[in-house]
Amino acid sequence: MAFSDNIWWTRKARIQTEKRLLSNSLQSQLILLWYSTAGVSASIYYLKFANDNDLAGVTWVIYSVLSLAVSGFIAGLSFKDRAALVKDCYETLKVLTHKVKSLENQHKENSIEMIGLQEEYYQILGLCENHNDIDHIRALCIEHLNTHGEPDPKTGFKGKLTDAPSKYQWFQFWAAFVLKWAGLAAVWSLPIFIFFGMESLNEYSRQV
Repeated sequence: MAFSDNIWWTRKARIQTEKRLLSNSLQSQLILLWYSTAGVSASIYYLKFANDNDLAGVTWVIYSVLSLAVSGFIAGLSFKDRAALVKDCYETLKVLTHKVKSLENQHKENSIEMIGLQEEYYQILGLCENHNDIDHIRALCIEHLNTHGEPDPKTGFKGKLTDAPSKYQWFQFWAAFVLKWAGLAAVWSLPIFIFFGMESLNEYSRQV
C-alpha cells in the first residue's frame, strides 16, 4: 500500500472517530436529560400518591445521586473538545495526502521531501487521540459499502479502494452496531424498569 493510501485510510478512520465522539456527546446529554426527568417525575409521584413506599423513596434518592455523579463523569470526558481536535487532525491529513500523491506521481517516494512529509504525518497524528480499532473497521466497511461496482476477484477491493474488510472485520462491524443499539435501549429503559420493579415489590409486600 502506498504511503498516500495509508494516510487516506487513517483520515477515514479519524472521521469515524469524530462521528463516534459526537454521537457519544449527543446520546449522553439526552440520556442525562431523560434520567433527570424520570427522577423528578418519580419523586413527585411517590411524594403525592405513594408516600408509604419507603423502599422506592430510598431507591430513587440513590438513583438521583448516581445520576448526578454520572453527569460529572460524562462532563469530564469532553467529547466535543476531543472531536474538534480529531477534526483538525483529519482536515490536516487531507492536505498532506495531496502533497504525498504529488511526489508519488513524480516517482519521488524515496526523496528528502517524502521523508519530510512522513515526519509531518507522525506529527499530525500526535495532534489528537488515536482512533480505536473499531473506527478503522467502520471506515473499511462503510467505504466498501459506499463504493459502487463489484469487488475484484483477486484482491476483494472495490473501485479505487486499496483495502477491503475481512470476514472477521465484517462480523466486528455488525456486532458493534447491534451491541451499541442494544446497550442504548437498555440504558434508556432502565428508569422504567426501576419504576415498575419498585411498584411490583410494593404490591408484593402489601399482599404478604
